[in-house]
Amino acid sequence: MQEQVNQLLIENRQLKNTIDIERKDLEEYFLLWVHQIKTPITVSDLILQKEKTPYTCQLKEQMFYIREYTDMAINYMKLKDRQADMDITEVEIDKLLKSLLRKYSGLFIDKNISLDYQPIDTKIITDAKWATILIEQILANALKYTNSGKITLSFDRDKNALKVKDTGIGIKSEDINKIFDRGYSGFNGRINEKSSGIGLYLVKKIAILLNIKIEVCSTVNVGSEFIICFPKQSYNFVR
Repeated sequence: MQEQVNQLLIENRQLKNTIDIERKDLEEYFLLWVHQIKTPITVSDLILQKEKTPYTCQLKEQMFYIREYTDMAINYMKLKDRQADMDITEVEIDKLLKSLLRKYSGLFIDKNISLDYQPIDTKIITDAKWATILIEQILANALKYTNSGKITLSFDRDKNALKVKDTGIGIKSEDINKIFDRGYSGFNGRINEKSSGIGLYLVKKIAILLNIKIEVCSTVNVGSEFIICFPKQSYNFVR
């Protein structure tokens, strides 16, 4: 009987090792593929810059989202090795925001969306790279689901919170508690066929990592506001 148990344990370990190796191979292939796909994306962008057709703006917007989804996939993979990639320090929130606004300036212009942003002149304690990724996902969503009007960036000093407010399509009340679930795109995402259901899941994972609280207020056909609350005094980051 003991011999049979030992044999089962050996087989179980062998099966686990095989699964671990196969999963690692799959992750390495996927990461390689994501990096490789960036080359045709860059080439396509260069072609679109030279060509002027009635569809150029639409194609540029779609290429922008393809690049966004590619970066999202890379960041999702990097979360698995986050401990070696953390650098908690004092971060100028204006510097962080301005880099994102430069990146998304073309999309603001193409969609004719105005920006309401005044320098915040505040520092937060966080990991600059992961905080940038978190804010970028929320900003990208605001742009994606806003067809007219403006996006407002402001800072609540009492709550130590960055607010990202849009005049977009809004979120149904029954969807708000689910929008951070992996793969959940909600009614608006399905109707507009723009949502992968991964972006806000990534936001949730990073928020947990950085001890950030996310609050959401939204009204359908009016807009949404995401409130990113950074830690004030106690910095207990997930390791």
